[in-house]
Amino acid sequence: MATPRLLLLRHPSTLLAVYLSAACALQLNASAVGLVRWSDYSVLAPLIAAALLPIRHTLIVGACTLATSVAIYGFTIRGVSEGGRTVVVTAALLSVVVSLFICRVRIRHQARCAFAAPPPGGEEKDRIAPAPRQDSGNLCASLLAGGPPTGHLPQLAAVELAYDRADDGSPQAHWLDAIPLPGARVALVAGSVTEHGEPAPALVPELRAAVRTLADIDMQPDETLTHLQDVLHRLRPDEAGHDVTASCLYAVYDPITADCTFASAGHPAPVVISSEGSPIAVDLPSGTPLGRARTHVATAEIRLGKGSVLLLHTHSAKPTGSGSRTDGSTVPGRRIEPQSSLAATCHTALQALVAEGGPRQLRVLAARTRTLDTTTVATWDLTADPTAVSAARKHVTAQLTDWGLDDATPTTVLIVSELVTNAIRHAQPPLHLRLIRCDTRLTCEVADGSTTTPHLRRARTLDEGGRGLFIVAQLTCRWGTRHHPEGKTIWAEHTPQHEA
Repeated sequence: MATPRLLLLRHPSTLLAVYLSAACALQLNASAVGLVRWSDYSVLAPLIAAALLPIRHTLIVGACTLATSVAIYGFTIRGVSEGGRTVVVTAALLSVVVSLFICRVRIRHQARCAFAAPPPGGEEKDRIAPAPRQDSGNLCASLLAGGPPTGHLPQLAAVELAYDRADDGSPQAHWLDAIPLPGARVALVAGSVTEHGEPAPALVPELRAAVRTLADIDMQPDETLTHLQDVLHRLRPDEAGHDVTASCLYAVYDPITADCTFASAGHPAPVVISSEGSPIAVDLPSGTPLGRARTHVATAEIRLGKGSVLLLHTHSAKPTGSGSRTDGSTVPGRRIEPQSSLAATCHTALQALVAEGGPRQLRVLAARTRTLDTTTVATWDLTADPTAVSAARKHVTAQLTDWGLDDATPTTVLIVSELVTNAIRHAQPPLHLRLIRCDTRLTCEVADGSTTTPHLRRARTLDEGGRGLFIVAQLTCRWGTRHHPEGKTIWAEHTPQHEA
């Protein structure tokens, strides 16, 4: 079919003239021997054109067929009755209409197939969206790495985000990220990677994905960076440790306690600005970059007020011997004054970095902190005895009624009962229950003083226990455990039915 279509597209005028001449000759010859009623089979020509040609060419063939039928049966052939003439002309007209409909349906089907089928080499993204390519990765990460409009930043309960950048066109060997964590918390990440002293953009997607995977495990920030060191070594197992290095800053902000924990491996500390506009000192040494034989991860923790702004930045290192500064000095806090919006503050920080003579390829992420109050969070202390389960049910039922979430009460009460029962049986005091309402989800948290991690298992028919976490897993969107110096917290998230 490709050859006829190619001929029709390359020589339309010639083939159209041949078609009209043949149609006229055949119809006139047929009429001369009395076969007038068989000559209206020429109406098939527009239908054939609809299967091979674009809609414009199909329209031309149909119009010519209609004109030919009117000319021959209306003026040339005299022996045709009025009824026969009407039938032939009507058939030609209908064939034009049907051919246009067929052509349109065919073109739409081809367009859908072209959109759905991946092009050769797997470059589906570039074929579907021929916009300038950005770093690969998930939506949030790729946007932050490639420079998003502010409207594309993720909407989080813990912080408000803004982003700005300055580019010199060189490959991007750095990234910024904002990762939602359980309990309405958020992880803010800034990192860059070099190989043999040169920017290594090829490693950025892998390290970014590794950080997001480690964030799901919900470890302490310094533990996260320690495991990232192992990931970096596995990415380049044949290389000497000092040839591939990465600097990374990992910060976790909790909007309930307003605490922010930082961990740094070779990355400068962020600038923190209070809601009044004054800089807040963060005693966080940069530490040793990941990839060194003895990586030192520096940590710090501060308490932030509502409306404080964290400014994280990153840059791609300049090639060795370029003569440009590559230390990536921190944003000068004294130059950052209160602005009308967070985006304006972010832009001011970027301009301050550029004015300091730092690298020309810069990224700045600004995060304004929020806090959650008693309208979205409820906390109770529990005793380590079986009566605490009944008390927990009553607390949760009353709280959900206050929040107007009565439909969520049965499921939430069952989840809390299982978590509290497990804590009483297998953990140790103190016990704390917390209920968090964030966006469209409810999070149930039970904290205890034990460091033992629970494991999901399937109980056998005659087993008396082992079904608690299985029930929780079936009722929730996700659940997990996070450890802290005082013990651990088991959390579970679910979506109330009337909000699903």
